[in-house]
Amino acid sequence: MGAGMTALIALEGVSKSFGSVRATDQFSMELAEGEALGVIGPNGAGKSTMFNIITGGVRPSEGRVLFAGRDITRAPAHERCRMGIGRSYQIPHPFANMTVFENLLVGAAFGGSRSEAACYEDCHEILGRTGLLEKANALAGALTLLERKRLEMARALATRPRVLLLDEIAGGLTEHECVALIETIKAIHRTGVSIVWIEHVVHALLSVVSRLIVINFGQKLAEGDPQQVMASAEVQEVYMGISAE
Repeated sequence: MGAGMTALIALEGVSKSFGSVRATDQFSMELAEGEALGVIGPNGAGKSTMFNIITGGVRPSEGRVLFAGRDITRAPAHERCRMGIGRSYQIPHPFANMTVFENLLVGAAFGGSRSEAACYEDCHEILGRTGLLEKANALAGALTLLERKRLEMARALATRPRVLLLDEIAGGLTEHECVALIETIKAIHRTGVSIVWIEHVVHALLSVVSRLIVINFGQKLAEGDPQQVMASAEVQEVYMGISAE
Protein backbone atom coordinates (compact mmCIF):
# COMPACT_ATOMS: atom_id res chain seq x y z
CA MET A 1 0.00 0.00 0.00
CA GLY A 2 1.12 3.52 -0.78
CA ALA A 3 2.04 6.06 1.89
CA GLY A 4 -0.95 7.84 3.39
CA MET A 5 -3.47 5.27 2.11
CA THR A 6 -6.02 3.86 4.55
CA ALA A 7 -6.25 0.07 4.55
CA LEU A 8 -9.71 -1.35 3.90
CA ILE A 9 -9.03 -3.97 6.59
CA ALA A 10 -6.26 -3.83 9.18
CA LEU A 11 -5.47 -6.17 12.05
CA GLU A 12 -3.12 -4.62 14.59
CA GLY A 13 -1.32 -6.94 17.03
CA VAL A 14 -4.31 -9.28 17.31
CA SER A 15 -4.10 -12.22 19.74
CA LYS A 16 -6.68 -14.85 20.67
CA SER A 17 -6.29 -17.99 22.79
CA PHE A 18 -8.59 -20.98 23.24
CA GLY A 19 -7.49 -22.51 26.52
CA SER A 20 -3.76 -23.15 26.20
CA VAL A 21 -3.83 -22.85 22.40
CA ARG A 22 -2.83 -19.44 21.05
CA ALA A 23 -4.72 -19.32 17.74
CA THR A 24 -3.45 -15.87 16.77
CA ASP A 25 -0.36 -14.34 18.34
CA GLN A 26 0.29 -10.61 17.86
CA PHE A 27 -0.88 -10.98 14.26
CA SER A 28 -1.01 -7.91 12.03
CA MET A 29 -2.04 -7.51 8.38
CA GLU A 30 -3.49 -4.96 5.98
CA LEU A 31 -5.69 -5.28 2.91
CA ALA A 32 -5.83 -2.47 0.35
CA GLU A 33 -9.03 -1.48 -1.44
CA GLY A 34 -9.39 -3.61 -4.59
CA GLU A 35 -6.64 -6.07 -3.61
CA ALA A 36 -6.78 -9.86 -3.80
CA LEU A 37 -4.82 -11.32 -0.88
CA GLY A 38 -4.11 -15.02 -0.38
CA VAL A 39 -3.56 -16.74 2.99
CA ILE A 40 -2.04 -20.18 3.48
CA GLY A 41 -0.72 -22.17 6.42
CA PRO A 42 -0.83 -25.63 7.99
CA ASN A 43 -4.05 -26.91 9.56
CA GLY A 44 -4.51 -25.28 12.96
CA ALA A 45 -2.31 -22.30 12.07
CA GLY A 46 -5.02 -19.79 13.01
CA LYS A 47 -6.34 -18.87 9.56
CA SER A 48 -10.06 -19.38 10.22
CA THR A 49 -9.73 -17.71 13.64
CA MET A 50 -8.32 -14.68 11.83
CA PHE A 51 -11.43 -14.64 9.59
CA ASN A 52 -13.71 -14.98 12.63
CA ILE A 53 -11.96 -12.02 14.25
CA ILE A 54 -12.48 -9.91 11.12
CA THR A 55 -16.18 -10.83 10.83
CA GLY A 56 -16.95 -10.50 14.54
CA GLY A 57 -17.59 -14.13 15.41
CA VAL A 58 -14.60 -14.05 17.77
CA ARG A 59 -13.35 -11.08 19.80
CA PRO A 60 -9.57 -10.81 20.20
CA SER A 61 -8.07 -10.68 23.69
CA GLU A 62 -5.48 -8.18 22.44
CA GLY A 63 -5.15 -5.84 19.47
CA ARG A 64 -7.53 -3.97 17.17
CA VAL A 65 -9.58 -4.61 14.03
CA LEU A 66 -10.01 -1.64 11.68
CA PHE A 67 -12.32 -1.31 8.67
CA ALA A 68 -11.72 1.67 6.37
CA GLY A 69 -9.92 3.35 9.27
CA ARG A 70 -12.73 2.75 11.79
CA ASP A 71 -12.10 0.68 14.92
CA ILE A 72 -14.64 -2.17 14.76
CA THR A 73 -13.03 -4.43 17.40
CA ARG A 74 -16.19 -4.40 19.50
CA ALA A 75 -18.74 -4.11 16.69
CA PRO A 76 -21.14 -7.10 16.43
CA ALA A 77 -21.08 -9.38 13.39
CA HIS A 78 -24.32 -8.06 11.82
CA GLU A 79 -22.99 -4.48 11.89
CA ARG A 80 -19.77 -5.56 10.19
CA CYS A 81 -21.78 -7.32 7.49
CA ARG A 82 -23.75 -4.14 6.83
CA MET A 83 -20.51 -2.13 6.72
CA GLY A 84 -19.35 -4.30 3.81
CA ILE A 85 -17.63 -7.42 5.16
CA GLY A 86 -18.94 -10.60 3.53
CA ARG A 87 -17.68 -14.16 3.86
CA SER A 88 -18.13 -17.72 2.69
CA TYR A 89 -17.60 -20.76 4.89
CA GLN A 90 -15.35 -23.77 4.37
CA ILE A 91 -18.39 -26.04 4.78
CA PRO A 92 -21.36 -24.46 2.96
CA HIS A 93 -24.30 -23.54 5.18
CA PRO A 94 -27.26 -22.92 2.84
CA PHE A 95 -30.85 -22.65 4.06
CA ALA A 96 -31.53 -26.11 2.64
CA ASN A 97 -35.33 -25.90 2.52
CA MET A 98 -35.35 -22.54 0.75
CA THR A 99 -34.71 -21.95 -2.94
CA VAL A 100 -31.41 -20.58 -4.21
CA PHE A 101 -33.11 -17.24 -4.95
CA GLU A 102 -34.62 -17.12 -1.45
CA ASN A 103 -31.16 -17.78 0.04
CA LEU A 104 -29.88 -14.68 -1.74
CA LEU A 105 -32.89 -12.61 -0.65
CA VAL A 106 -32.11 -13.42 2.99
CA GLY A 107 -28.54 -12.22 2.54
CA ALA A 108 -29.57 -9.11 0.63
CA ALA A 109 -32.45 -8.06 2.88
CA PHE A 110 -30.94 -8.79 6.29
CA GLY A 111 -27.21 -8.56 5.58
CA GLY A 112 -27.67 -5.55 3.33
CA SER A 113 -30.44 -3.96 5.44
CA ARG A 114 -32.81 -3.43 2.49
CA SER A 115 -36.43 -4.24 1.70
CA GLU A 116 -37.05 -7.57 -0.02
CA ALA A 117 -38.53 -5.91 -3.13
CA ALA A 118 -35.46 -3.67 -3.49
CA CYS A 119 -33.24 -6.77 -3.65
CA TYR A 120 -34.82 -8.68 -6.55
CA GLU A 121 -32.82 -7.12 -9.36
CA ASP A 122 -29.50 -7.41 -7.50
CA CYS A 123 -30.16 -11.07 -6.64
CA HIS A 124 -31.01 -11.89 -10.25
CA GLU A 125 -27.77 -10.23 -11.43
CA ILE A 126 -25.67 -12.05 -8.81
CA LEU A 127 -27.16 -15.42 -9.75
CA GLY A 128 -26.07 -14.76 -13.33
CA ARG A 129 -22.60 -13.68 -12.26
CA THR A 130 -22.07 -16.80 -10.13
CA GLY A 131 -23.51 -19.29 -12.67
CA LEU A 132 -26.61 -20.11 -10.64
CA LEU A 133 -29.39 -18.46 -12.65
CA GLU A 134 -30.74 -21.79 -13.94
CA LYS A 135 -30.90 -23.03 -10.32
CA ALA A 136 -32.78 -19.99 -8.98
CA ASN A 137 -35.91 -21.99 -8.08
CA ALA A 138 -34.13 -25.17 -6.98
CA LEU A 139 -33.98 -26.04 -3.29
CA ALA A 140 -30.53 -25.20 -1.93
CA GLY A 141 -30.34 -28.60 -0.23
CA ALA A 142 -30.43 -30.33 -3.63
CA LEU A 143 -27.37 -28.53 -5.06
CA THR A 144 -24.07 -30.20 -5.97
CA LEU A 145 -20.94 -29.30 -3.98
CA LEU A 146 -19.78 -26.83 -6.66
CA GLU A 147 -23.22 -25.22 -6.73
CA ARG A 148 -23.28 -24.94 -2.93
CA LYS A 149 -19.86 -23.27 -3.03
CA ARG A 150 -21.15 -20.85 -5.65
CA LEU A 151 -24.19 -20.18 -3.46
CA GLU A 152 -21.90 -19.35 -0.53
CA MET A 153 -20.25 -16.66 -2.68
CA ALA A 154 -23.55 -15.46 -4.14
CA ARG A 155 -25.21 -15.07 -0.75
CA ALA A 156 -22.20 -13.11 0.53
CA LEU A 157 -22.26 -10.90 -2.58
CA ALA A 158 -25.96 -10.20 -2.00
CA THR A 159 -24.96 -8.21 1.11
CA ARG A 160 -23.05 -5.80 -1.21
CA PRO A 161 -19.64 -6.36 0.40
CA ARG A 162 -16.59 -4.20 -0.14
CA VAL A 163 -14.47 -7.18 0.88
CA LEU A 164 -15.22 -10.88 0.40
CA LEU A 165 -13.55 -13.43 2.68
CA LEU A 166 -13.28 -16.85 1.03
CA ASP A 167 -12.53 -19.82 3.33
CA GLU A 168 -11.18 -22.83 1.38
CA ILE A 169 -13.81 -22.38 -1.32
CA ALA A 170 -11.98 -24.72 -3.77
CA GLY A 171 -11.68 -27.66 -1.37
CA GLY A 172 -13.29 -30.90 -2.56
CA LEU A 173 -13.83 -29.78 -6.16
CA THR A 174 -12.65 -31.59 -9.29
CA GLU A 175 -10.02 -29.87 -11.44
CA HIS A 176 -12.70 -28.83 -13.97
CA GLU A 177 -14.92 -27.44 -11.21
CA CYS A 178 -11.95 -25.64 -9.68
CA VAL A 179 -11.14 -23.91 -12.98
CA ALA A 180 -14.76 -22.76 -13.29
CA LEU A 181 -14.73 -21.44 -9.72
CA ILE A 182 -11.48 -19.51 -10.32
CA GLU A 183 -13.05 -17.72 -13.29
CA THR A 184 -16.04 -16.75 -11.12
CA ILE A 185 -13.75 -15.36 -8.39
CA LYS A 186 -11.74 -13.41 -10.96
CA ALA A 187 -14.96 -11.94 -12.35
CA ILE A 188 -16.05 -10.89 -8.85
CA HIS A 189 -12.68 -9.27 -8.22
CA ARG A 190 -12.88 -7.34 -11.50
CA THR A 191 -16.04 -5.60 -10.23
CA GLY A 192 -13.93 -3.95 -7.51
CA VAL A 193 -14.65 -6.29 -4.60
CA SER A 194 -11.54 -6.80 -2.45
CA ILE A 195 -10.77 -10.42 -1.62
CA VAL A 196 -9.02 -12.32 1.17
CA TRP A 197 -8.81 -15.99 0.26
CA ILE A 198 -7.69 -18.82 2.58
CA GLU A 199 -6.95 -21.89 0.48
CA HIS A 200 -5.09 -25.22 0.45
CA VAL A 201 -5.50 -25.62 -3.32
CA VAL A 202 -2.46 -23.42 -3.91
CA HIS A 203 -2.50 -23.38 -7.72
CA ALA A 204 -6.04 -21.98 -7.62
CA LEU A 205 -5.03 -19.32 -5.14
CA LEU A 206 -1.95 -18.24 -7.07
CA SER A 207 -4.00 -17.72 -10.23
CA VAL A 208 -6.03 -14.97 -8.49
CA VAL A 209 -4.08 -13.24 -5.71
CA SER A 210 -1.38 -10.57 -6.04
CA ARG A 211 0.01 -10.97 -2.51
CA LEU A 212 0.38 -13.97 -0.20
CA ILE A 213 0.60 -14.30 3.58
CA VAL A 214 1.74 -17.50 5.30
CA ILE A 215 0.53 -18.11 8.87
CA ASN A 216 2.09 -20.62 11.26
CA PHE A 217 1.21 -21.02 14.96
CA GLY A 218 -0.89 -17.85 14.80
CA GLN A 219 1.99 -15.71 13.56
CA LYS A 220 2.96 -14.33 10.16
CA LEU A 221 5.72 -16.52 8.72
CA ALA A 222 6.08 -14.79 5.34
CA GLU A 223 4.41 -12.14 3.19
CA GLY A 224 4.89 -10.76 -0.31
CA ASP A 225 4.85 -11.74 -3.97
CA PRO A 226 3.12 -15.15 -4.18
CA GLN A 227 5.78 -16.86 -6.33
CA GLN A 228 8.63 -15.58 -4.17
CA VAL A 229 6.85 -16.56 -0.95
CA MET A 230 6.18 -20.09 -2.25
CA ALA A 231 9.85 -20.42 -3.29
CA SER A 232 11.03 -19.64 0.26
CA ALA A 233 12.83 -22.59 1.88
CA GLU A 234 11.20 -21.81 5.24
CA VAL A 235 7.71 -21.78 3.72
CA GLN A 236 8.33 -25.01 1.83
CA GLU A 237 9.51 -26.71 5.01
CA VAL A 238 6.63 -25.51 7.18
CA TYR A 239 3.81 -25.72 4.67
CA MET A 240 4.84 -28.55 2.34
CA GLY A 241 7.15 -30.54 4.59
CA ILE A 242 10.10 -30.10 2.23
CA SER A 243 13.34 -30.07 4.22
CA ALA A 244 15.57 -27.05 3.66
CA GLU A 245 18.65 -29.29 3.89
